[in-house]
Amino acid sequence: MENSHCKSEYDVRSIRDNLVMVLWVFIWMASLVVADKAQLYGWWEDGWVTWLAVAVNVFLGLVMMVSFMRLLRGMDDLQRKIQLDALALALGISLVACAAYSLLVTWGYIIDEEVTDIFMIMCVSYSLSVLVGTWRYR
Repeated sequence: MENSHCKSEYDVRSIRDNLVMVLWVFIWMASLVVADKAQLYGWWEDGWVTWLAVAVNVFLGLVMMVSFMRLLRGMDDLQRKIQLDALALALGISLVACAAYSLLVTWGYIIDEEVTDIFMIMCVSYSLSVLVGTWRYR
């Protein structure tokens, strides 16, 4: 009888790759928050430090993207389909939300516009799409 507690090599690799991806997302987001709050609260005044913070954030974002591509390469066909569907839905929702948001800013309904509002819509729509896709194909 097969032991249900033993994980296959694929399962172990999948868990590891997902955890690495989550770690890089948190590192990237932390660098974004630090750069944003540093500017907001005047933690540093020199312009070169701001450019350095942006460069570090971009570099960490690129590392996160490479991590996501590695995660995708390690997935089976169904998991990749779920990811592709989620990415397509998140892109569509983000484009529509961005256009509507831009109109609301232009017309003066939104005064304190933040790019993070659209970013949040993108992240939430992607996450919900992955959850729905996983549930749908279980």
